[in-house]
Amino acid sequence: MRKIFTLILIAAAAISCGSNTYSVQGSVTPTDDLKDAVALMVNMFTGKTDTAMIVGGKFAFKGDIDTTALAMITLDKPGAQRVAFVPECRKIAVDLDSAEVTAGRLTECFNALNEAMGKATDEESFIAAITDAFKANKTNGVGLYALSNILHEMESPAELDEYLDGAADFIVNNERVQAARTALQAVDETCAGKPFKEIAGEDAAGSPLALSDFAGKGKYVLIDFWASWCGPCRREIPNLVAIDKDYAKKGVQVLGINVWDEKEKGLKAVENLGIKYPVIYVADRSATDTYGVQGIPQIILIGPDGTILERNLRGEGIAQAIDKYVK
Repeated sequence: MRKIFTLILIAAAAISCGSNTYSVQGSVTPTDDLKDAVALMVNMFTGKTDTAMIVGGKFAFKGDIDTTALAMITLDKPGAQRVAFVPECRKIAVDLDSAEVTAGRLTECFNALNEAMGKATDEESFIAAITDAFKANKTNGVGLYALSNILHEMESPAELDEYLDGAADFIVNNERVQAARTALQAVDETCAGKPFKEIAGEDAAGSPLALSDFAGKGKYVLIDFWASWCGPCRREIPNLVAIDKDYAKKGVQVLGINVWDEKEKGLKAVENLGIKYPVIYVADRSATDTYGVQGIPQIILIGPDGTILERNLRGEGIAQAIDKYVK
């Protein structure tokens, strides 16, 4: 994979400033609309938030130096400027008017990574920038930030584990990273060639309904994970309605899996979208957790014997996939 910005994104250790604490000196022009505003400092990894009063356009924060963290400072006003930095140095300066921060080498690496991602003209250069940054910062907050921008590109637990080789424990054990690994494991266990796993929920009337009521019983089953609020899901529904109409006599059963939704909203969407095929309403995250679904719609084709044949089907590719098996 092509390397870029290698000279900028170098491995960086915390700057020793003779103290274990840091202080932020911040400034912002005290305009009338900021009269009652306060400054906010948020740990972007934990969500912990501190506040500071703005007096004469000045504000201040302090805390413990922590190179594993990534802090963001902004105002509690819509559209306010924001800056982010690694709290690595004893003295940190923030100017919210210009969105500039002086905080040390790791913050420079963080800014360089964002610039590289912004300038990337294709997926290859985007991933290369992130990979370079992660490899150079496997023991600090820049590394965790870089990884968070590429987790969705991972295709298997093995790929993620290889990527994490040599990373600090706080990165490996990060909640989001572990959740991604769990999801990848679930995808691996429900990929093409594997037997379907059960999905249990209820029908429109509230009676129990499960995937096993349809799958593994001699028909092709096309399942669609969807929600009423999901625009891309709603745009796929006409394709599924057409397949339900055109392929039913060929032994294909379309089955909706309503997830991450309120049932009443799902029922209303079924009526408005003209869905005639069965829908399983799942109130919790069990269905998507089982199949490692991190984004919807997710459309999966299951064979007559219950073997998963295809995942990630969309648009015209749905019918094309079915046509490979159904003559």
